[in-house]
Amino acid sequence: MPSPSRGLTQPERVELSTRRLVSAAAELIVEKGWEATTAAEIGRRAGYSRAMVHARFGTKDAILYALLDEYVKRLNPDPDPRTTGLAQVLAHFDRIEDLHTQDPALLRAMFVATFEAAKSTSPLRENVRTQLEGGAVKVKVGLRNGIDDGSIRADVDIAPAVNDITAAVFGMAFQWVVVPGHDLEQELHDTRQRITRDYGA
Repeated sequence: MPSPSRGLTQPERVELSTRRLVSAAAELIVEKGWEATTAAEIGRRAGYSRAMVHARFGTKDAILYALLDEYVKRLNPDPDPRTTGLAQVLAHFDRIEDLHTQDPALLRAMFVATFEAAKSTSPLRENVRTQLEGGAVKVKVGLRNGIDDGSIRADVDIAPAVNDITAAVFGMAFQWVVVPGHDLEQELHDTRQRITRDYGA
C-alpha cells in the first residue's frame, strides 16, 4: 500500500503527520481520557510509530497543549468592538455551535479533556483554569459593554450573570459528552434565547 505522504514536499509531510497525530489524539481522548492514552497508541492510531509523536511534538502532553491552543483560539473570542455587548456575550455560544458543525471531534475531545482536568493529577489542570478565567473575563467585558451600549439591562448584577452564563456552557458540554443523543445544537439555541431574555435590555 503506497504511503499517503508519497509525492508530498517535506513541509507537506510534516503538516500531514501533525494533523493525523492530533486527530488520533482527539479520538483517544474521547475513548479513554488523556492520562490513559500513551504516545505509542497515538502513533499507532495515526499510522506512525511512537517515535513520530516525539519527533513532531517532543512529548505526549505537547499534543494536548496543541489541541487546547486550537480549541481556545476558536472558542474563546476576543470581544468584537463593532458589535453590541449582548452580541459579544452570545458569541461564545455561536463559536461552540460553529465548531460543533465544523469539527465535532475536536469539540468533544476538548470537553472530555476539560472535565478530566478536575483531577489534581491532570496535566491540563492549570491550562484549563487559565482558559476558564479568561473566558469569564471576556463574558464580564461583554456584559459591561452591553450595559454601556444599552443592549444589556442596566440593573444586571454582573458577577452572578457571569457565573450563570459560564455554568450554562459547561452544563451543556457535560450533558453532550455523557448523555447519548443529547442535542447540543438545540440546547445552544434555547440557552442563547434564555440569556437574551434574562439579560437583554
